[in-house]
Amino acid sequence: MKRKKLEDMIETVMEHFNWDRTEKTMRFLNWTWYGVPGQGVPNIDDLKSNGRYLINSAIKGALEDKTLRPWETYFSATGGMKASVTKNKYNQINYINLEFILTSWNDDGD
Repeated sequence: MKRKKLEDMIETVMEHFNWDRTEKTMRFLNWTWYGVPGQGVPNIDDLKSNGRYLINSAIKGALEDKTLRPWETYFSATGGMKASVTKNKYNQINYINLEFILTSWNDDGD
């Protein structure tokens, strides 16, 4: 995949993610991050920086992981945010997702 296409995908996610809603939720819950100056609740710039970092980290991990099969998900997460990516059979990123996870639960049956 050409780097331009990948950058376009990243920018689309960054542009359409609801940063305002995420910040308001974190403020309402007083959800703090260690190392954020002042009140500790991240502002939109902090969120964007972390989101971009997580996306790039997930992309790097997916491309370097030789055991990851095509269309399996590789993710990077911290502070309530999670970036997920998949790659195709040509080892090219074909999906990027960024989430703010307020709550989740799962059960694998074991």
